[in-house]
Amino acid sequence: MGPFITDVPKSVLQDVILKLPTKSIIMCKSVCKTWYSLISDPAFARLHFAQAEAYPMVRPVGGRSVSRNLFLVEPEDSFGFDLKDHDCNRSRVHMNLSKYKFPLCDAEELLNYHRNGDVMPSHETEREVPMKITNIDDNNNEVDWGEGIAFMMQYDHNNYNLVNSCNGLLCLSDVFVNYPAAVCNPITGEFINLPYGPKHEKAMTLIGSGLGFSPRTNEYKVVRILKERTPDPNKIAEIHTLGTGSWKSVGTAPFSDAELSFPTCVKGMLYWFCDRWTGCSVISFDLDTEEFQSVPSLPFLEDDCDVGMGDLEGSLCLCETESFEINVWVMNDSGPQKLWMKKLSIRTGFSGRWPDGVYIPMKYFENDGLLMFNSSVNAFFYYHPGNHSPFIYLKLREINKFSSEAISHVPSFISLKDILVGKDVEILNINSRCAVLKLPGETEALSLVEEMPVRCASHSWEE
Repeated sequence: MGPFITDVPKSVLQDVILKLPTKSIIMCKSVCKTWYSLISDPAFARLHFAQAEAYPMVRPVGGRSVSRNLFLVEPEDSFGFDLKDHDCNRSRVHMNLSKYKFPLCDAEELLNYHRNGDVMPSHETEREVPMKITNIDDNNNEVDWGEGIAFMMQYDHNNYNLVNSCNGLLCLSDVFVNYPAAVCNPITGEFINLPYGPKHEKAMTLIGSGLGFSPRTNEYKVVRILKERTPDPNKIAEIHTLGTGSWKSVGTAPFSDAELSFPTCVKGMLYWFCDRWTGCSVISFDLDTEEFQSVPSLPFLEDDCDVGMGDLEGSLCLCETESFEINVWVMNDSGPQKLWMKKLSIRTGFSGRWPDGVYIPMKYFENDGLLMFNSSVNAFFYYHPGNHSPFIYLKLREINKFSSEAISHVPSFISLKDILVGKDVEILNINSRCAVLKLPGETEALSLVEEMPVRCASHSWEE
């Protein structure tokens, strides 16, 4: 009788499993107790994360769909993710879309429907929200009208909004007021609820938030930036360290009134793109010192252009879309001063076949390939100047035909209990209660289909 698979040395087995796609590693936990123990070991999780790459994480959104499912786009085994040698006539794209779960804001409500044999309603309902009611008088002074009830529309499936990703963790916010409310690891199925923030004397509106990691303290921190509902509002920054039970104020935010988007954590700095009528800029917050830092001015004119921002292989990246060109900029922070450098320029020409909208950087490859996502057309775009067809259009197809959002995400098996500062925080499990229930409009499958490649007029790379 030959050797059993359980006789394979642990070190050899570990090396083999580490090379598998994320979903395959999860399936390996069911093979036997030995494999389960190996993969569940925190040491294995750290080894896996040290070599893990960022991949697109897709979430179907829009309409009345239930945005509980996430899809991680990974390469198939040994084929690899890069499409440099892609054949235009080949219909198969070697990518896996593995499904994971997203926590619900109020799973108890959902379970109550099913306990009573009811069907979850798919229409919107009103939710009573207690709010401080204020108004502005003729002299631009705030008048306090006391407490009241605001009626807000809600969906019965209690969705969260997706804020950003950092080191395998997702930051989630309340769908109504957009305050950070939870942090989850979709790979392990764990999540925690964030504490309520302090009460403020004046009514506040959130203008930006995000999750980041402090290398100096080895802590994960959630930042939120609020503004007063007054004619000349102050902007207040607050921070919560995962595992603690409170938020603390870190002073005022030194920038003009604006909405912040694309929260991105790079090397201990949390960045936002700041878009306002007086001009655009990038805002940064140092998670080590818990202070706002200056960022070089944008290297382009903001008029008549769309901008997407993200982490491109450890560097802050901007995708600037003009009428006939997409410019990709990265921040060089290796010297005494941070500088914007143009990574590449894609001239889209006059064909009209490049969709309008924001292009978000997803992944950069060693041989100069670039993967971007455009939510306005629900598609990924792979660009490589050396390809016979330099541009490949990968359309997301789903059963319910809703739109999707995508972020760059590093899959991680590291447990939340190993990164929280305190030990008194309850760690919940996405899959423990209502994961098996089918919700109205929930997207069960997603596919990636290549459509006719878009051809650009010309292209150039910056040295």
